[in-house]
Amino acid sequence: MYVRMYDSWKWWKHGFYIFSVAVNRVVSADQTANIIRYDNDIYPDGSYRYAFETDNGIAAQADGVPRQFSGNPPVAPVVSQGSFSWTSPEGQPIVITYIADENGYQPQGDAIPTPPPIPADILKALEYIARNPSPLQK
Repeated sequence: MYVRMYDSWKWWKHGFYIFSVAVNRVVSADQTANIIRYDNDIYPDGSYRYAFETDNGIAAQADGVPRQFSGNPPVAPVVSQGSFSWTSPEGQPIVITYIADENGYQPQGDAIPTPPPIPADILKALEYIARNPSPLQK
């Protein structure tokens, strides 16, 4: 039994070493990334455009434009849309696009978790409740 525990420890120790070397390589590649493209334009009307890209596959770009809204006083927030991308540790390309406006930040992309569909029985029950409100809700 002692030998097995020792062998397990030795495997764990070597597995940890290999894992930590792989993590260090990823981190070190990110720490030494070079910017290969950088654009940043700000215009007098408050709009902007920026983009950057690094040699390790990280990229981002966005455009922003002030949009006039009524109100007292009038409000002119900047509406922004853009995207960012990188490669996951598993080698999968990740791309997120977004718009940020009066409806909030709205990202889209395959990497964003989505809830599972509502089961048919639950959906049926919710529809029943909507058609037949309780006397307290009337």
